[in-house]
Amino acid sequence: MITIFLIHPTQAEPIRSWTFKQDSVVRVGRSKDNDVVIHGSLVSRHHLELWHRQGHWELINFGANGTFVEGQPVHQSQVDDGMIVRLGSTGPRLQLRLDFQPNEVAAGDRLTAHPVDG
Repeated sequence: MITIFLIHPTQAEPIRSWTFKQDSVVRVGRSKDNDVVIHGSLVSRHHLELWHRQGHWELINFGANGTFVEGQPVHQSQVDDGMIVRLGSTGPRLQLRLDFQPNEVAAGDRLTAHPVDG
């Protein structure tokens, strides 16, 4: 299971979330045919994919403006619980949680799940 949180642009709190339990590929981008639709000038129509294989999740970048983890561009990376991903160098931030339970406090920015819709 993977939960994706869209982080507020100026505050360290989630404003939306999506949870995927059985999916082996989750597509993220601006186009309506993605599993997670994110609007933003730096977000590509098909920006990234999350692949579940061999017991772990991988992030694969397809975005023209890049995908960044800890300020560094990544093309492909294993997903770590609580990882913060930025779509473009200054675009929207997503937090990736593995096996997240709604009553937990999210790692990284110490986000709580309570104000999120999904």
